[in-house]
Amino acid sequence: MQNERSRSWAWWASRWLRTWLVPGLDEDAQRTRKGRLAGALYLAADVYAACVTAQTWENEQARLPQLLIVAGVAVLGLTLLLLPWHRFRDSVLIWPVLPSAFLLNFGEGLPGVLGHYQPVYMLSLGYAGLVLRPGRTTALTALNVALLGVVAGLGRQQEHLVELVGTILFAGVIGEMIAAAIWTQKRQRSDLEQLHAGLRPLLQAQTESDAARLISELAMHVLRADGVFTMVSERPIPGFGAGDSGPPADDLVARGGAGIGADFSGVRLSVGTDPSGAAVAARTRRHLYVADALSSPLVSRQYVARVSARSLLYVPILVGDRLVGVMVIWWTRPVSDLDHFTDQVIELLSIQAGPVLERVRQVEELDRAAMTDSLTGVGNRRAFEQALQCLADDAVLVLFDLDKFKALNDSQGHPAGDRVLRAFAAALAGSVRDTDLVCRFGGDEFAVIARGDGAVARAVLERLASAWSAPEGVGFSAGYAVRQVGEAPALLNARADEALYAEKNLRRGRSPAG
Repeated sequence: MQNERSRSWAWWASRWLRTWLVPGLDEDAQRTRKGRLAGALYLAADVYAACVTAQTWENEQARLPQLLIVAGVAVLGLTLLLLPWHRFRDSVLIWPVLPSAFLLNFGEGLPGVLGHYQPVYMLSLGYAGLVLRPGRTTALTALNVALLGVVAGLGRQQEHLVELVGTILFAGVIGEMIAAAIWTQKRQRSDLEQLHAGLRPLLQAQTESDAARLISELAMHVLRADGVFTMVSERPIPGFGAGDSGPPADDLVARGGAGIGADFSGVRLSVGTDPSGAAVAARTRRHLYVADALSSPLVSRQYVARVSARSLLYVPILVGDRLVGVMVIWWTRPVSDLDHFTDQVIELLSIQAGPVLERVRQVEELDRAAMTDSLTGVGNRRAFEQALQCLADDAVLVLFDLDKFKALNDSQGHPAGDRVLRAFAAALAGSVRDTDLVCRFGGDEFAVIARGDGAVARAVLERLASAWSAPEGVGFSAGYAVRQVGEAPALLNARADEALYAEKNLRRGRSPAG
């Protein structure tokens, strides 16, 4: 019974100690843990100092300074244990480290007993490596050596001087190694957290351009690059294996970017023939890293000058073995090499980005198919009605109807009529601006919805009149209407329809009546 009670007390005591030293995992809790650890180390060093004081009690010159240091270190250690570290910033963690340098080198060096305190250097610089960023432990090591030099310059602590300097340097190296390992682990964890956080909005992307932009932003942040742009294949690129007869002929087109100078809209390259790094990565399905962009034949001089690129990385975006795009990533500073963890992050990003790009492309293709006339390739009735309900205040509507089309169908059959419809749709699409919408909303009825005034409609009709040669004797009639302020879409459509049929009744073919 007595053993069980003592075992229970030991278990509760160890649990309380763990909770006290390791209060949690968030940033405030980690700062509290590091601060309390500093207090615990000071108390441990204080116990060690008390033992040294007892062993060197006969040294009257060192007795009083050591007793004062033992008392002061005890107060300092208890203070560090009780401080509300969660209220401070991380930069405060350097302050528990600095007093140790002065206490050691002056408090124990001036009496000449510093040789007994070499293990304390290990504690001090090891803790510095645990809580400080890489490089600061080296600075603290230099401070200890400098203070020891001051003590030696005063004619004190002449014994064990070489051993003390060696201990400081050795402890500093160990502390710096600890700091580098912890900092690398933090960076890797931060990269993974950024990657996982960035995947959430990426999975919600609705368009190919948005997905490409989000992929570029995510890659830039995770890889700490200065810029990224993502190129997407215009259509699924076939496999490029040993059994293929030749290289794929598909183009890659820039869709979205991030970073300064990352707007490469409209940039296009041929996967099969282009010698650039992006095309090489697309053909080989492998990452391609260019450490020195200035001297590499894979990077154009114009591109290097535009974004001041010094190192580049080309990452193919795959779905299985099929390529759907390529990320072009650059740094304005030379990057000698990419580590294994970075390769894993890139691989994970590529694997996640591929299905997203494919999904949004499929959705866009379905939407486009639902709004496209299957025969002519222009917008269908659904697209026409949807655009009619979203008219701009300065909209102009032009309606077209083919003359003698029914007679052609009756005399030569529907294949001839289909040929005429396709030809007219192509001629009409070539007569409008990129921002104008062309639709086929009936059998031989077409429409153009544009922004502007009557001059815009007349310009479309003039270009169409020059492009349309009336094959099989089929002409066209047209009528247009410019939207008035606050006019309902149905009324605008009715006025354009009146103009169309007024001209059709007059049989004037190519001049609008109204």
